[in-house]
Amino acid sequence: MFVYTLPEEVISKISAGEVIESPADCVKELVENALDASSSRIDVEMLKGGKRYICVRDNGTGIHREDVHKVVQRWTTSKIKDMSDLMSISSYGFRGEALYAISTVSKMIIKSRFFQDEIGIKMEVEGGKVINKQEIGMPVGTCVEVYDLFYNLPVRLKFLKKEDTERNKIIKLIKEYALSNWNVHFTLHSNGRKVLDLYPCEDKKERIEALFGCKFEEKSIEKNSINISLYTSLESSRGEIYLFVNSRPVHNKNLLEYIRKVVGYKKICVCYIDLPPYMVDVNVHPKKREVRIYKENIIKEMIKELFRRQEWYPFELAQERAYYLPTPVVIDIIDNTLILVRIGDYLYFFDQHLLSERILYEKTREVERSCAFAIKAGKAISKEEAKELVKAWMSLENREVCPHGRPMYYRLYLGDIYKSLDRRR
Repeated sequence: MFVYTLPEEVISKISAGEVIESPADCVKELVENALDASSSRIDVEMLKGGKRYICVRDNGTGIHREDVHKVVQRWTTSKIKDMSDLMSISSYGFRGEALYAISTVSKMIIKSRFFQDEIGIKMEVEGGKVINKQEIGMPVGTCVEVYDLFYNLPVRLKFLKKEDTERNKIIKLIKEYALSNWNVHFTLHSNGRKVLDLYPCEDKKERIEALFGCKFEEKSIEKNSINISLYTSLESSRGEIYLFVNSRPVHNKNLLEYIRKVVGYKKICVCYIDLPPYMVDVNVHPKKREVRIYKENIIKEMIKELFRRQEWYPFELAQERAYYLPTPVVIDIIDNTLILVRIGDYLYFFDQHLLSERILYEKTREVERSCAFAIKAGKAISKEEAKELVKAWMSLENREVCPHGRPMYYRLYLGDIYKSLDRRR
């Protein structure tokens, strides 16, 4: 068997395939470039799930006219200069291969006007080669249009999913970046129809509640330069977990499984982890989706602590935060199954079986035994017994889910009930 040196054309296609496998990958790279350019508005358009056409337009700082031709060359970037920069990456992109990779497998038009220039530049690229470049009038910012993705890689084109699947991947992607950049206005159009129009928000919670259309509870903790903010939906619905490390949407299997175990599989959970850049390695995957975290167990312990010490009513005392737990009041037991309790300004509906099961589990650490000996749904218990269950729940290590991952309660905020009845408290 002979060993051959591959032609540059073949090498470029292989490299592009590592970074760009689908239209969603293309949108991801372009949106990240827009965010790195300090854009306050990003508009995304697609046709046929991005297979036929993708456009990402922003109002960021733009590309300097002398650098436009460089952006489609490999290993060119404005975000890092030497090895030391890899230890403190603060931008989304840094390898200098996104536009290069996209340009080699598509027909692309780049239009950009640098914020200090009076006029913009338009450059047409096909299969990685610049075929036209000219000056144009345009607002400050950048617009990248991608036509016929994988037109020159029919094998890759054949493996793309159906239009709906590819479109849904892009919708999910835009939601992720909107969650981590709540002060940016995002719009998304598909086949000429508006799919998303997410206006800038004041904070994370406002963006999360606007995006999912329900109320969320916030928990946060900070230790040793590590800050974790975790938002969980008050309503049980489809289970979704969004994980962000230093504002970057990432996939970390261990952390995601751990959060799911703590929160349960019927809650929407958005977790933001901010930590020093040297504790994160984002250079372990071609798409920068997977990250390696130094001392990951510390993160898990902090998340565990968040749910161990439910913060009911914080107040300041002698420069330290103190917490007290309101006395639970059992109002009724519905259908010998649901324990209705008032705790502070909230109404809780506890499943008596799941509640009993979690209490037994934390004593025995045996799932089957705790399930078998727990109070069954439909079994009549007294209000006093119900109160003892709830008091035990307030000191549990995990107050959210049963040992199988099902939510133990449903909670309503009394203020929302009064508001819906147009009554002031």
